[in-house]
Amino acid sequence: MRSVLFVFLAGCLAAGGSTGSEDSSSTAPLIGVDGSKDQADRSCNVVLRDLGRAGNGTGGYQTSGENWIWQGRIEISAAAAGEGLVPSALFQAGSDPTWHETLAVASTATATPGYTLFNLTVSGTNLPGPGMSGTALSNTKIQVVPFMHLAGGGRLFDHNRNSGELDNYTITSPDLSIWDDTTVCAPPTGPTSANLVFGADFTQHRDGVLAPGGQVTITYAKSRLAQCAATQGGLPQYSITAWVKFLPGNQLTGVNVLDTVPTLAVPSDARSAQVWFETTSVYGCHGYDSNNGANYAFDLAIAPQWIGNGTTLFSRDTTYPCNTPGTSPISSGFSFDTWTRERAAITNTCFEVYQPGMTDHDDPDLWQKLDVEIHVQTAPQTFTTFPVNFESRQGNNARYAFSWRNVDPFRDYFCTPTSDGMYESTLVEYYITVNGGEFRPEPGASFGGTFVDYLNATNAFCSQ
Repeated sequence: MRSVLFVFLAGCLAAGGSTGSEDSSSTAPLIGVDGSKDQADRSCNVVLRDLGRAGNGTGGYQTSGENWIWQGRIEISAAAAGEGLVPSALFQAGSDPTWHETLAVASTATATPGYTLFNLTVSGTNLPGPGMSGTALSNTKIQVVPFMHLAGGGRLFDHNRNSGELDNYTITSPDLSIWDDTTVCAPPTGPTSANLVFGADFTQHRDGVLAPGGQVTITYAKSRLAQCAATQGGLPQYSITAWVKFLPGNQLTGVNVLDTVPTLAVPSDARSAQVWFETTSVYGCHGYDSNNGANYAFDLAIAPQWIGNGTTLFSRDTTYPCNTPGTSPISSGFSFDTWTRERAAITNTCFEVYQPGMTDHDDPDLWQKLDVEIHVQTAPQTFTTFPVNFESRQGNNARYAFSWRNVDPFRDYFCTPTSDGMYESTLVEYYITVNGGEFRPEPGASFGGTFVDYLNATNAFCSQ
C-alpha cells in the first residue's frame, strides 16, 4: 500500500507518537516537512466522517468535568486496515497552543463499503463547555487533524475534504460540529465494467467505466500480431497473450486473446492498468505489440474527492452559463415555467468536481477520465441517465452544465402532467454521479424541481 499512501506533504504535523491513551499532548502542525516522513492523504486512505458533541439522551450533551465531549466517526481504507493501521486525531482549542492527540477505537457499526470504521472521542480540559457565555461560545474554534501513524515512522494526514495546504477541520459556533459530507470518499457505485478495444487499425480505446473492484474485458484484433500466425491442419500453431498489470499493486495476469474476449477482475486497490500483447508460435516466432515498449496505459475511474457548488440558472442572458445574480442553489429546487420555456436562453444546472492532479489543470482528455452523468426521473417514469458536458475550469475545479430543455416533459409528445385547474405540472427528481461517486442532498435522496405549463396548452401532444 505504500505507493498509494506516499503523497506530498501539505499542512502536516511534526513527528510525535501516540501512547494509545485517550489524550496526550503533541506538537503543532509544521509546513515543509520531509515528505518521506509525513504526508497529506488525498486518496481516501483516512477520512473524518463527522464529529459533534455527544448527546446525553435527555436533550443535552455529555460532559467531562466542565467541558463537553465530542464523538464522531473516522474511516480508513481497506488497504490501510490490512496493514494493521489505526487512525488518530490531533486537536487544539482556543488560545491554548497545545495540540492533543486521541486514538480512535474500532467500531462494530456498519462502515462505508471499502472502509473500516473507528469511533473517535475528543475530550479535555481545554475544550468549551456549558458554562461558557454566549459571546465566548461564538468565538470558539477547535482545530481537528485526523491522521494515521505509519509503520515506517511517518504519518498520513486527512486532506480529503480540506485540500488546501494549511486547511484543518474546524469546529465553530453555532453547531459546534463537523457534519458528514457523503460526496467525499464515497464508495464506487454504478457501472464498473469496461472494454479495452485494440482495433485492427492499431488504435485503442476504452468503452464503459474502468474502476477498482469492477471488471475489464480485452477485445483484441489478432491481425495486429500476424507475424507469427501459422496453422497446421486448420489448427492455429501460435498464440496471442494479453498481459495486464494493475498498479500500484503490480498484479500481473496473462490471458489468451487469440480467439477469445476474456474478462478480468480489477483489484480494489488498482489506480491504473498497463496492457501489452505477446505472440509466439511452435516454430520459434516471437513478437510484441507493446506501444513501442511503453505499454498501453489506462487510468482507472476513481470517485472524485469532492462534488459540489450545485446551482441552477434560468436566464435570457447567454453571457454566463452558470453564475449570474439569478443563480440559485440546487437545494432550493427550480420551476421550469412558461416564461422559461419561451424566453430563457440558459436553463442550466451546474456543479463542480475536484480531483487532485486531474481537474486542477487544463486537460483536453478530461472527458475520458471523468464519467459525469445526471440521473433524472420525471414522475411516474424511472430514472434515465444523461451525460453532462464539461463547461469550464474554475480554479482547481472542473465545472459541468446540464440544460433542462433536454428533458422538459412538456415538449411535444413527452408531457405527463397533473392539473390544478389552471396549470399543469410535473415533478422531477435527479442526482449526479462522477465516476460512481454520488452528489445528492443526503444519502439516498434526490434533488428536485417542477416543470409547469398552461392547462391544455400541450395536451394534444401528451400521452394520456
